[in-house]
Amino acid sequence: MSNRVSQIILLCEDDPQESLVRYYLKQCGQNTDPPYLRPFNASRQVHGGNVQWVLQQFPRQLMACRKRHVSHTNTLLIVVADADKLTVQSRLAGFIATPPVDPSDPVVILIPRRHIETWIRSARGDSVSETDDYKKPEPQKSEIRDAARQIFAWSHGQPKPGSACVQSLLSALQHWRRLG
Repeated sequence: MSNRVSQIILLCEDDPQESLVRYYLKQCGQNTDPPYLRPFNASRQVHGGNVQWVLQQFPRQLMACRKRHVSHTNTLLIVVADADKLTVQSRLAGFIATPPVDPSDPVVILIPRRHIETWIRSARGDSVSETDDYKKPEPQKSEIRDAARQIFAWSHGQPKPGSACVQSLLSALQHWRRLG
């Protein structure tokens, strides 16, 4: 899918989410410079990142991607939102209900449980729980880059994820693979 994409819209809560997706896209050989990648990062738009802002922006960005597809401009919408204390399915329900997301829509929704930092630490081989908070200390760029490399490898089956890979990340690997 990603080889045919001319523009990627990234809708996310914060810098670690944006960085992880950006590093992953680089692993895929995607250009992550403007105008190819247009990030909409809640932490830069409103004081502090939050999932409510992402949920509010999602319908508008989805409709814009649909319109671009009609005009034969292949745009991919990537959404990253932490599940926080919810389940992945509960958080996902907030996105796919209004407007309804069709399987043919050019959208990939990534929902880490509990936070993106859980996925980053898991991908780096740390033993983590999806119920504990790993936001502090904030991961360094090198840690995020290493995590993106590992997620790329796992999503392409090289090697298969080990026991350190948390369930929400394991389930999301098929969605990561759609990015490239």
